[in-house]
Amino acid sequence: MNRILKCLMPLILAGGWPAAWGNGASFTETDRLLVDVQKNLREPALSCAELLRVNDVEARITSVRWIAESRELPDQCQVFGIIDPEIEFIARFPAKWNGRLYVRGNGGDAGESVRGNMAMRERNAALRLGFITTFSNGGHDAAAWPGSRWAYDSEQREIDYSYRALHLNTVVVKELAARYYSEAPTHSYFDGCSTGGGQGFKAAQRFPEDFDGILAGAPVFDPPTLLLHIWHNQRAQQVMQFDAQRVQLLGEIIMRKYDGVDGVVDGVIGNPAAIDFEPRRDLPQDSGGENGFTDSEIDGLAMLYGGLFHNGQQLAPGIPIGAELAGQSYAGDDFAPAEDASAWVDRIIPGANGGIVMRDVMQDWFRYLLLDRDDPALDWRDIDLDDVLPRMELKRPMLSAVDPDLQSFRDRGGKLLIYTGWGDIGVNPYLVVDYYERLRERYGAETGEFARLYMIPGMFHCRGGLNVDRFDGMTALINWVEQGKAPDVIPAKRIDDGGTVRTRPLCPYPAVASYLGAGDVDRAESFECR
Repeated sequence: MNRILKCLMPLILAGGWPAAWGNGASFTETDRLLVDVQKNLREPALSCAELLRVNDVEARITSVRWIAESRELPDQCQVFGIIDPEIEFIARFPAKWNGRLYVRGNGGDAGESVRGNMAMRERNAALRLGFITTFSNGGHDAAAWPGSRWAYDSEQREIDYSYRALHLNTVVVKELAARYYSEAPTHSYFDGCSTGGGQGFKAAQRFPEDFDGILAGAPVFDPPTLLLHIWHNQRAQQVMQFDAQRVQLLGEIIMRKYDGVDGVVDGVIGNPAAIDFEPRRDLPQDSGGENGFTDSEIDGLAMLYGGLFHNGQQLAPGIPIGAELAGQSYAGDDFAPAEDASAWVDRIIPGANGGIVMRDVMQDWFRYLLLDRDDPALDWRDIDLDDVLPRMELKRPMLSAVDPDLQSFRDRGGKLLIYTGWGDIGVNPYLVVDYYERLRERYGAETGEFARLYMIPGMFHCRGGLNVDRFDGMTALINWVEQGKAPDVIPAKRIDDGGTVRTRPLCPYPAVASYLGAGDVDRAESFECR
């Protein structure tokens, strides 16, 4: 295994939910911008030091520091502050400001240090373009509270994590900008994936005035349903007892059978939702397990792909096919290539150290976040749905953002750009599709005027996988917000060893990238959205 991943794995496992801060490609294709974001730059009306004396915002400014221009970054005023009780934030104000605000969301259980390198690539890129940049720790310190233990007997931390931290961080920094430059931001943007994507949904629903544009990737917007999904997956794993070799065999069989259904054999299933797959009917059975699957394995797979049902009602969808084979993965936020792994690893089956990260995350959430009463001794194997379902409903309004009513966000001109990988086992893609379908039921053909969803075949959680996974959604979002140019196609690529090896168009749902029948399958021009 890659040396970097070996070093990082203990930290990832200790921190709870596998951190995924974003796709990592925001601001990488700014040559496609239709507006000059570095035109009409503003200069500060105050000195950096004077921000330390601002005392009438809902925050305590703990330190300010003027940082002179370097080869990589412009002159800036760096501000640290605290919003009571425990929301820490960092904001960086450029000496030449373009009038815009860029806010980053959190990953995992949040709690990232505002003095660390979380999403530094994107934040630095935004700062170089003249954006104010900011993010918060979500209301707690992950280093002090492993997993989800930060939520134990603390409704305040749960509220801050769920929605309050992002909102107040955004409000306070807008107020500081108005003081520092004598002008409020003209446009405000949010960028987040996983937990961050869910934060984007919450902002659009709860605080529609906060952002003009929201880039929400693999959104964790309905934790109760998602955690039931993860719980059900672990029950299925108890039945089938899969390891990486069994998943690899499964992936090879599925890919041979379904790769060409979308009209092209390219190592990726283009639209899993269009495939009728039933393990008992479609997989070879072999009592020895060598050339097929045993009865117990088929039983477990039927649970995985069929979803969770209780009293005749589906509580969570099954997983989509197409994420079984090993694909690209990355170590942390620096995108150092790690050993290829299936999306199932650490989410359904054991990882390198024999543990299953998502099982541990799920147990912590049931102990400290999902239920009306915390229970540190709860064992996930003893969960009784008749007991926990009504108790989960009491917490759902705080934790979730499932309301399709985006009227206020839409009426003020807000734009919501959503993306999710079809190979994502961490955040079930069908949940995201279902939410977008409910938007379409409510707003009809007008939905695409303010909200668009891009389903990415073969992409894992936020990035990586079997297909393209790098695309600049932020540039597309800015063009949409400020120039009214809706992103009919977003160009995406796959990178191996520093070079681009595949390009594809990302299509707004329900369109899919369809092969034209001729041409290089690794070139975007061989596909069109249909």
